[in-house]
Amino acid sequence: MALSNRKKASHWGAFFVACLLALPVFAQSHDDPCVMPAGAEAVKTQRVTDGDTLRLRDGRRVRLIGINSPELGRNGKPSEPYAQAARRALQALAEDATLYLVTGSEATDRYGRTLGYLFDEQGRNLEAQLLARGMGYAVAIPPNVAMVACHAAAEQVARNAHLGLWQEQPVVATSDLRSGGFHLVRGKVSAVNRAGNTLWVDLEGPLTLRFVAADSEAFGSLPDRSWIGAELELRGWIIDRQNWGGMRPGFRRFMLNVRHPLQIRRL
Repeated sequence: MALSNRKKASHWGAFFVACLLALPVFAQSHDDPCVMPAGAEAVKTQRVTDGDTLRLRDGRRVRLIGINSPELGRNGKPSEPYAQAARRALQALAEDATLYLVTGSEATDRYGRTLGYLFDEQGRNLEAQLLARGMGYAVAIPPNVAMVACHAAAEQVARNAHLGLWQEQPVVATSDLRSGGFHLVRGKVSAVNRAGNTLWVDLEGPLTLRFVAADSEAFGSLPDRSWIGAELELRGWIIDRQNWGGMRPGFRRFMLNVRHPLQIRRL
């Protein structure tokens, strides 16, 4: 990169951080669900990997609980919209600062990363700060759901104000699904069926929802046949069953495991 271009990039980076820090801070009070729990561990950041992952100076990799930020481009693929902005936002909050880590009840993921919540020196939750600025989507993956109410409220701030990724229209119709991965989708229920301990809810288009008995306690009530025709908004990691080596005839191509009420909203 030429020197003049490096200077421009540096100036734009500084401008972004200044704008980020000028944004209103997501309000927290001592009686809300965002308060830092007792016993948090003081940590320092070595490097921010992306909008929801960082490495600590002690070598641990931390995957933030409760937020899914857009994916950075890898292996020749372009970055998703706002992926770079999300990384810069986390850098502004996490680098050169003392943070406080609280690990989840499930402490690590299958990649060996520590699953945790991070807080700043004022006790403010970093995931909530990012969500309130539209730098990711609130997610709930049991059993790490202690701060779901905090994160859902923070996301709603950005959604109402059309900040960050909410400037776009991230919710797609089920009929427009073309790939697996994390999605926000909207569609109408076409069928509800139970098979043993599994409840299947088919939507118009190529998507089916799967509820299992082990997660039923999280829901006040599960969908039944009265939901047929209802429009739903859904979120989560959608599985493309074509990648399983073939599908049985009549089965829908895409499947979403619904494990927490945050994933499903009746419109």
